[in-house]
Amino acid sequence: MARRIRIISGLVLFVFVTIHLLNVALGLHSIALMDRARPVLMGLWTNPLGTTVLASSMIAHAVLGLVAIYQRNTLRLSPSDSVQLLASLAIVPLLTPHVVGTVVAARFGVVPSFALLIPYFWIDQPQEGLRQVLLLAFLWVHGCVGVYTWARIQPWWPRIGGFLYPLAVAVPVLGLLGFVEAGNQAIAYFDNPAAFPGAVPPLEAPVLTLPFDEILALLKRINWTVFILYLILLAAVFAARQFRVAGSHGRARVTLAGGPVMTGSTSLNLLEIARLNHTPMANLCRGRGRCGTCRVRVLATTEKLPERTEAEEKTLARLAAPPDVRLACQLKPPAGDMTVERVLSPFLRPRDMHDHDAEAADGPHHGEPSTA
Repeated sequence: MARRIRIISGLVLFVFVTIHLLNVALGLHSIALMDRARPVLMGLWTNPLGTTVLASSMIAHAVLGLVAIYQRNTLRLSPSDSVQLLASLAIVPLLTPHVVGTVVAARFGVVPSFALLIPYFWIDQPQEGLRQVLLLAFLWVHGCVGVYTWARIQPWWPRIGGFLYPLAVAVPVLGLLGFVEAGNQAIAYFDNPAAFPGAVPPLEAPVLTLPFDEILALLKRINWTVFILYLILLAAVFAARQFRVAGSHGRARVTLAGGPVMTGSTSLNLLEIARLNHTPMANLCRGRGRCGTCRVRVLATTEKLPERTEAEEKTLARLAAPPDVRLACQLKPPAGDMTVERVLSPFLRPRDMHDHDAEAADGPHHGEPSTA
């Protein structure tokens, strides 16, 4: 259930960011068009139900992200995991001023609009405009890595994946160009309003229930408070993870058939041990226990193996794998010696995975041919 919530909440947030970028891209035409399209494009999220779904997704995804950090057995990550983790850690400090500013400003009578925000980001507080660019960049990178990891193991990915790659580049580039062009329009308009009539929609002076300077001071206090609490929470999660990992001192020795002998702590799963020993092993879902490409056949072991995890049980049942097959990303080798062989090639591609699973589904499952 936690895994499903993490995927669904991530997809909801990715759709929101995509729609927001498309709205910003309309700045290539005008700020006025950005505001006219905003109720249409963002209306899905501004109603009570949409706001609840969006807020719930943000909270759930953040909480489950911290749980994932706590559950990590090692911080020596693959390049894609490193990029996604660093991007996720940067999102909260960058996002907090935007969320707090929107909520608090609305509470005191300021209704956000592009006509108000674009001049603010480009003229009044350009450092805030830069923060917005960095925020969207980190959000997009984090989202793309997550969506790609989930999507590329789906049966439909080989058919449509090639059409989605260009969009992963086009959407943020168009959003950035729209933001820059809207900023240029705002600067040109305020330098010479008569030369650019209608470039910036007329603004009604907001009826503030608190002086503007006091609103800014309040925003600053809230932002710093949230940032400090976030750092404390993050430090607590990393400390708890270290304490959990330090509780296991056993050493496992794993011999890969036809390959090297690997050693590692019993707190690590077999996939992590393979990575630390620079031994390639297929893992298209990056160790989430979803794709089954890291499965190995246990040939011998001196100690009793731990029971299959729920995720491992479901994935292996779907693949109709025999009892001696385990998922490297879920199996934590016990102290002692174990000999395994890879079931699939360590350089497996998504298309190869689907072809192999289809072939396996056509015949009796008395065993799986090793392609190691």
